[in-house]
Amino acid sequence: MTRTVASCLRLLRPSQAASARLCFTFLLGLLALLLCGFGPPTLVDRDVAPRQRLTIGQLSQIRRVQTPPPETTALSVLVYDLNSERILMSRAINLSISPASLAKLMTTLLVLEQDRLSEQVAIQQEDLVGGAAMGLSHGEVLLVEELLWGLLIASGNDAAMALARHHSGHVEAFVQRMNTRAEELNLHGTHFFNPNGFDAKGQVSNAGDLLELVRLLWQYPLFRQIVGTSEMTVASHDLQSTNQLLGSFPGANGVKTGTTLQSGQSLILGVEQNGLQLFAVILGSANRYSDARTVLTAVQHSYSAVPLRLPQRPSALDRLFDSSGRRWVLRPEGDAQSPDQPGVAASNQVMLAQWERQDLRVFRRVSAPANQIWSAGMEAGVLEWRQGEDVIALQRLVVR
Repeated sequence: MTRTVASCLRLLRPSQAASARLCFTFLLGLLALLLCGFGPPTLVDRDVAPRQRLTIGQLSQIRRVQTPPPETTALSVLVYDLNSERILMSRAINLSISPASLAKLMTTLLVLEQDRLSEQVAIQQEDLVGGAAMGLSHGEVLLVEELLWGLLIASGNDAAMALARHHSGHVEAFVQRMNTRAEELNLHGTHFFNPNGFDAKGQVSNAGDLLELVRLLWQYPLFRQIVGTSEMTVASHDLQSTNQLLGSFPGANGVKTGTTLQSGQSLILGVEQNGLQLFAVILGSANRYSDARTVLTAVQHSYSAVPLRLPQRPSALDRLFDSSGRRWVLRPEGDAQSPDQPGVAASNQVMLAQWERQDLRVFRRVSAPANQIWSAGMEAGVLEWRQGEDVIALQRLVVR
C-alpha cells in the first residue's frame, strides 16, 4: 500500500504532493487512534465485555501489591476481603505452622454449633492446665457462654479444657470431633491434638484453613461481640483481651492471638473500615502487631472502596418503551444482593486496586413485563455487577 501511495504522489505537482502527504499522515494517525480504543464503558449490554491489556509496569505493580512488604517478619501472611470474598495479599498461605491458641477457634466453633450456651459447667481440677487462663478454680460453676468469653478474650486454657469436657464427655473425644469437623470443612492442612493450642507434634494448621474457621465463626453475632471486646468482667473474673490492636488500630474488631515456642507470634486481626470487613492472618511472626499494621497499611494504600452505584442521570441505555409507546426509565432499586445467596445483602462497595477498576462493569438483563399495564416501580430485570468474569452483586431493575 505504501508503494502505491508513493507512486501516486510522484504524479502530483510538489504543492499537491505536500498536501496529500499531510492528509495521508492525518488519516494514519486517526486510524491508529481508533484501533487503540477508549477504554470500556461502565454499562454493557452483552455478556462478555472487552478487557484492557495490562502493561509491564502494571503487572509489576500487581506483584508488589499482592506481596507483603519486605520488612514483614511473618512466615505466612494472608489479607482477605470478606465482602468480595477474595485474597488481597498473601505469602505461603498453605505453610504448616503450629496454630497455638488459634486452635481455640475450632473449639469455639464446635461449642457454638452445639448451641448449649445456657448449660452449667462445674470446673474440675483437670481443667486447670496452666498457661494463659481465665482464672478458674476447682468447683466453680459457670455457664457455657461465660466460658466462651474467657476462652476468646483471655485465651483461657482452663476454659478450653472445661468446654471440651462438657461438650463431648471427655477431652479426647472432643479432639476427635475437632479433627472430624476439620475434615468435613475440607481443612486438609489442619490437625489437632488438644483443644487449647499447646504445642504438640503433628498439631498444625495454615493461614487458609484458619481463615475458613473465622469466616464460619463470623456468622455468629455472639462470636463477633466477644472477640471485639477488649476487657470484660464475667462471673467475677476480670478479662483482658490478648489482642493489643483492639482500640489502637482504626477499625479493629477482633479476632484472636496465639503464641508458643513452636509457632512464634500469631494473630488474626479483623478490621472494618467504610463498611468493608478485612481479615489479616499473621503466622510465625517475630512481631505480629507490627506485621499486621504493615500489611494492612500497604493494602489500604493500594486498594480503595469503590461504590456499586450507577450515575444519577439516566442515559439513552436506560430508556424503555411499553407496548403503547410510552417511555419509561430503568433504574436500580434497593441494596445489592449476593449472587450466590438469594435474599442475602451484599456490600454496596468493593475494594479495588487502580488497575482493577477497568474490569468493574454492570451487565443489564432486561425482562420487560409483557401483556400487562406498566406502572412505576414494576420490576423489569436485574443489574449484574461484575468484576472481570465474576458476578459480585445483583440489583433489581424497576421502571419509573
